[in-house]
Amino acid sequence: MSGPLMAAVRPLGLVPLSWSHLRTHHRPGAGISALYRVEAVPRRGSADSGRQPVQVQVGATTAALTPEQSRRTVRGSADGTAVRLWVHPRDPVLSGLAWATSPGAVARDLFDAGTDGARASLTLAAYRPLRRAVVRGTFEGATAYLKVLQPGLAPGLRRRLEAAAAAGLPVPALLEIPVGAVPEPDSVLALRALPGRSLHQHLHVSPDDVDPRSLLDLLAGLPPEALAFRRRPAWAERVVDYAAGAAVAFPQEAERITRCAREIDAAVRAADPGPLVTAHGDFHGGNLLVDNPGRAGWKISGMLDVDALGPGHLVDDLACFTGHLFVFAAVNPRSPGLRASADRFAGAFAAETDPAALYSRAAAVALTLVAGAAGRGTEAAVRTLAAAQELLVRSREHS
Repeated sequence: MSGPLMAAVRPLGLVPLSWSHLRTHHRPGAGISALYRVEAVPRRGSADSGRQPVQVQVGATTAALTPEQSRRTVRGSADGTAVRLWVHPRDPVLSGLAWATSPGAVARDLFDAGTDGARASLTLAAYRPLRRAVVRGTFEGATAYLKVLQPGLAPGLRRRLEAAAAAGLPVPALLEIPVGAVPEPDSVLALRALPGRSLHQHLHVSPDDVDPRSLLDLLAGLPPEALAFRRRPAWAERVVDYAAGAAVAFPQEAERITRCAREIDAAVRAADPGPLVTAHGDFHGGNLLVDNPGRAGWKISGMLDVDALGPGHLVDDLACFTGHLFVFAAVNPRSPGLRASADRFAGAFAAETDPAALYSRAAAVALTLVAGAAGRGTEAAVRTLAAAQELLVRSREHS
């Protein structure tokens, strides 16, 4: 990647000194994107001449882009593979990312800062190149989250948030962004911060505080009118595709991953998922917040990422939660309470659905997490794959 990265920073008048790979994102059937950190100096200077090196992040992708999107990138080639590159935050698809990562613009447009030179404190909480980003912004004690989306997706997410809020669910409130603030309308949504911490973080410290019934009640309250929204495939329905990405990211276990995926896919197809209902679509402990107001007892204080709210199966939401929690416990072996908590939630969910369907679909979810775990190291990938295989064994025990 040295040549392509040099080409990416050249328009900025920079010459790379060194670079490092940060992470890779594999989208089944839609290419691979990666992020790199590049240390560089101005073209006419050097680190030895007293000029301080600068660091920039560079994105690269093999995904197909439109002609307009391609014009926002630099062309490169890595071992014969064509790639397109850009310097963060100039993502060629996420046109609102540059505004959302500008401290001055966010302070002015979102927090209504009246002082010239005011700057919000911004943190990039999540970023998947070409797909989505989340930026946390704070200014004078106020906090908001900026969700940067692909063109055309913001209206659908807005409708989902409004439907969930009308049903009394603890979703973030929408904040208004002034018309004309963001270059491309509907590329960014601003959301008010909710109280509490993620359920995964809470279970890490207090694995016995949250009743599984509270999650079942939350799902039972999803708005029935969301059945009219477009249905997105459940994670389990694409397990073979995600396994292909995992095999690329973790080639040492490619054969084991492929075999496991085939067996999980067969188990998923053999079990009845139950009726079609309104589903969250990405229901896991990282997307749930818990709080203890006034020490009255822990309760769910936030439900995040309702992007996939729509038709689905209850068992898929429960399997998503179970698969994520089993993996979370597996990669944190020094917290034995997490494993006990995973077993407790799974047992409660199995009593509400077909256990074979629950565990097979949870195994599929766990397998979709292998590629991401591989980016954190071999041990995390091994433990994640083992969690998927254990859940597959459980599904067989109930078939």
